[in-house]
Amino acid sequence: MMFLLWTGNSWAQVTVDEKIAPLVEKLIDNNARVRLEAHDALVSIGSGAVPTLVETLNNPDCNIRWRAAWVLGDMGTEAASGVPALTKALQDEDTQVRMYAVLALGAIGIQAKPAVPALMAALQDKELYVRIYAASALRRIGMEAKVAVPSLINALKDDNPRVRKNAALALGAMGTEATSAVKDMIPLLNDTEYYVRYGTAKGLGGIIGAYQDVADKLPSAKLTKVITDFEQVTKIVEEHQQNFTEIDAARIRRPLEALKSEKETRLFDRVVEWLLKHKLLLGVAAYVTLLPTLWFMMLRVKPIWLLKINNALKPYTDFSLPLVSINVPLRYVLFVGWFHYHPKVLDAWVSKYIESAREQFPKKDTVSNRNTYIPIPVVLDGNTVAQLAPDNLRATFSKQRSCLIISGEGGIGKTSLACQVANWGMSDTADKRLCQHLMLPVLLEEDFRAVDGKSSLKEAIRGQLQASIDEPEPICEELLVKLLRKQRILVIVDRFSELNTTTREALQPDSPDFPVNALVITSRLEEKLGRVNKTTIKPLRIEANKLSSFMEAYLMQRGKRDKFTDQEFFDACNRLSLMVSHGNITVLLAKLYAEQLIANVEKQVVYDIPQTIPNLMLGYLNELNRDVAGDKLDDRIIHQDTKAIAWECLQRNFQPGTALRTDAIAALLTINPLDVDRRLDYLENRLHLIQTVGSAKDKIRFCLDPLAEYLAGLYVVEIYANNDGKWRSGFFKKADDLVKANGQDIIKGFLLAVYDCYLSQIIGAKPSDFVPVRLSKLTGVTSAIQSVAP
Repeated sequence: MMFLLWTGNSWAQVTVDEKIAPLVEKLIDNNARVRLEAHDALVSIGSGAVPTLVETLNNPDCNIRWRAAWVLGDMGTEAASGVPALTKALQDEDTQVRMYAVLALGAIGIQAKPAVPALMAALQDKELYVRIYAASALRRIGMEAKVAVPSLINALKDDNPRVRKNAALALGAMGTEATSAVKDMIPLLNDTEYYVRYGTAKGLGGIIGAYQDVADKLPSAKLTKVITDFEQVTKIVEEHQQNFTEIDAARIRRPLEALKSEKETRLFDRVVEWLLKHKLLLGVAAYVTLLPTLWFMMLRVKPIWLLKINNALKPYTDFSLPLVSINVPLRYVLFVGWFHYHPKVLDAWVSKYIESAREQFPKKDTVSNRNTYIPIPVVLDGNTVAQLAPDNLRATFSKQRSCLIISGEGGIGKTSLACQVANWGMSDTADKRLCQHLMLPVLLEEDFRAVDGKSSLKEAIRGQLQASIDEPEPICEELLVKLLRKQRILVIVDRFSELNTTTREALQPDSPDFPVNALVITSRLEEKLGRVNKTTIKPLRIEANKLSSFMEAYLMQRGKRDKFTDQEFFDACNRLSLMVSHGNITVLLAKLYAEQLIANVEKQVVYDIPQTIPNLMLGYLNELNRDVAGDKLDDRIIHQDTKAIAWECLQRNFQPGTALRTDAIAALLTINPLDVDRRLDYLENRLHLIQTVGSAKDKIRFCLDPLAEYLAGLYVVEIYANNDGKWRSGFFKKADDLVKANGQDIIKGFLLAVYDCYLSQIIGAKPSDFVPVRLSKLTGVTSAIQSVAP
């Protein structure tokens, strides 16, 4: 065979037999092209050049020694006869010679088994790359290098992450022979270097994958030990899933599931074998009669036990029935699967957690702010009801699917009524419930977070339910769906009209897959919700002639009525009637007024009651601030800050919503650059006026929508004052656009608040001025508007 070789000046033909030694010499030629051509020629020659190259490994020149090892490595398995010489080269004093010798042995692969002891020693070589490639070479040799397992375990503790990674991969190649390394590999799943974690996950996957291949031959004790060890691995991967890909997790999870299935199959086989050997017919008869009888008895005495038994048996699936080729879950084989979601079982589960729900639900900020409930007139499906009671809603909640929509303007009492409906669902008195069984309320107030591969609605409900029942772990999805389908969970979605599009689209009661069969929605709009059958409730404002009755009931329920003489009480009601410019009043405004009456009489303040609704709102802020203990902010600072933040929450679409926390901070900076974080924290955690919301906790909203509307109204009036031109080109231009796009109802509350703020804050303002007249037309309440005292 002839080869062309570049000599440095020209090409020359050489033969294999006569020119191998010269070719080897050309490996250290000064010309790089000559060296490369010589290397390629020797690789092409293959095993015929191995003896000469092996001899060259003893050459005094280290440069030609490592190049000879390099060529042998590129020959791969053809250089198998050179393994002894390459093994000896691992002791070479030159670093490159040792490194290329290790690479060559790795390239030869399984035929390099005789070099395993030397490669084990190379794992402790002072040169980093020798250690790295030694671990890689052992990996290529595979299970034939199983004696290297202890050395590889030591290499897992190497200071260099690449050595640790290659050692973990090599142990994975050892398969079941590397079982002893598992406990030492587990800590590397938390290694700071991502490629070490990858190598460890892959190595562990190789070990458990090898066990999967021989699972049917493993002793039960060994099988149990392997499962226990790798359950620790899965737990770490799940707890730190951000550090691993789905492929990493699947390498371990899938073989582990296969081993668990093998273990379960053995258990079932033993049980079936035992039954077949011990009076089969009698066993079947007892099985068919006694088990269902036992579950029926338990259903009457301890129904919750059926759920616990079912959950314990749930992992055991695909049980093979004897004599027939049918696989069914074990819980159904034992008949308990037919009972575990019986209504009595679900009722028992709810009863177990009802006390916790009664304790936790009122602690939610939204609920605690509305703990005093006074019945007010509502329009129920077109009919006026003076005082809504559970009897009025039983027909709704007696249906298989119930949907209740409470709509109306801000402050009208929608959320208060929804919270009262929740209390009726939890009532310990049967005749005060919405239906015969108890219901656990879940309050959803924020936009849903997206959850990969899962329903955002169900995950939101599950998270709130977990907090309500005070359990460390969320309930399983199967049980959650059954509780929702059987109306044991009452889902309340607050501020539906203000939620984002994604969240609203997740709530489709007309869909057959929608899991919630007991749903309450509060909204500023009359929501259609497709063609689902629904019950609608519209709370009504308190009419002037019924204001004293409401105030009387509220003060009585608060236990404060005896603090006022009859004359003081009626004078206060008259002052409130004069304050209202729209002929009637919302529940929230009446409550705020009553609370200030109570605060004044308890603090013995005389005639310190605001004379306008905007001033009532500011007075409410003052009362909150007055009760703060310790270092407190000045009332004027609180007024300025809350007005600015309220406008940030409303300016986008003139309805109470959220503002970015960064925008709120920017607004506060324009007022006063000092202590911005402290001021924001004061409003949220001392006065409880605002809440931080959103999955990223980057948004702010007001706890009370009407308060936000009036504070924003005061801010707007400060901006535009009595400049009709600025009102026309700025505020009213946007208001007209919003009314055209969405109708007047959704922004009516804010426009009325601006109306009141203008008349109360602008000196000499009259209802006949340009701004009040335009606001009257936009809200459609022109005929009801009266003069307000400045």
